[in-house]
Amino acid sequence: MFAKLIAKWREWRQSRKLAEEIDPSVFLAMAAELRDLADTASKLWQANPPYMARAQRILDEMNQLEHLASRPEFKRLSSQKRQELRQSLLLSRDQLLESMQASPPVTNTIQ
Repeated sequence: MFAKLIAKWREWRQSRKLAEEIDPSVFLAMAAELRDLADTASKLWQANPPYMARAQRILDEMNQLEHLASRPEFKRLSSQKRQELRQSLLLSRDQLLESMQASPPVTNTIQ
């Protein structure tokens, strides 16, 4: 009896954690963070047009995501779709951070 109660409690906690991870407000915050990172990356890679185009595409996509996540229809997406979108956003953030770390220094002068 006690084991079943603990299992139900863990299941409930897991479902609450998933609900918090795929809440529209989380997507709004992630979109704002990615937009800021893309803006910064575009400034770091001004001399490289492919990176500039990629950063601009990310900015446009984050604006679209913000628009979609703020609408009530976003909550009607399945939790699986929202979880996949979240994973994709986390991967994009990691890739942006890696590209920013690989950017050439702004000046040749050692700070």
